[in-house]
Amino acid sequence: MENLINIGLFLTYLMIGIGALTAVFFGIKKIFQDSKNAKKTIYSLGGLLIILILSYVLASSEVLASYEKYNITEEASKRVGMGLTTFYILSILAIGTIIYTEISKVFSK
Repeated sequence: MENLINIGLFLTYLMIGIGALTAVFFGIKKIFQDSKNAKKTIYSLGGLLIILILSYVLASSEVLASYEKYNITEEASKRVGMGLTTFYILSILAIGTIIYTEISKVFSK
């Protein structure tokens, strides 16, 4: 029974990997086919990179005494803080964009 589960998990990981690689491949292919969209994509990726760098700089590497028993390093704490800060920034941007879009629709009619 355990062997069947292992095979199923392996096949699942394999299919997810193939799907992810296919999505990346076709995304890159599309970028090279249309230069106008390529420029927008590069700007978007650059903006995301700036947000990630800003989040890393703002993240604290402090490890609280209560977390020492879990062997959390300063670098791991900083990466977790970076992930949380990135999530907060992107969430605020998404919510702000939604609000701006809805308000502009109301006033444009």
